[in-house]
Amino acid sequence: MVSSLAKDFAIRLGFPHVAVAQVALAAGELASNCWRHGGGGRVELRAIENGLEVRAIDSGPGIPDLAHAEQDGVSRGRRHSPETPIRDSLGVGLGSVRRLMDEVEVTSAPSVGTTVIARKRLHGRAG
Repeated sequence: MVSSLAKDFAIRLGFPHVAVAQVALAAGELASNCWRHGGGGRVELRAIENGLEVRAIDSGPGIPDLAHAEQDGVSRGRRHSPETPIRDSLGVGLGSVRRLMDEVEVTSAPSVGTTVIARKRLHGRAG
């Protein structure tokens, strides 16, 4: 559902097809993370100057080690290996969001929750 809404929103803002797919994937991944790791939450979409913003907010346990959580193969704080097989996800969520979007900010605190703000610019990365 969130992916479809994000896709429609990006189309209305004039994003090209590849960027629309990237936004939809990132929004869906953030929504999944809110539900799976944050015990619920919300995802907000908004237009910004020259692009859009996806904001995911949960009030879960927080991310104790953000650098570790952004590594591919990490899920629920564990790196997947032959000894710890994939159980419920590929563990590439936050890393994928960073690769798909132009800007990503993550704020997380124990017992407070996590907020991820991901931006996509109509004409690529700012700078």
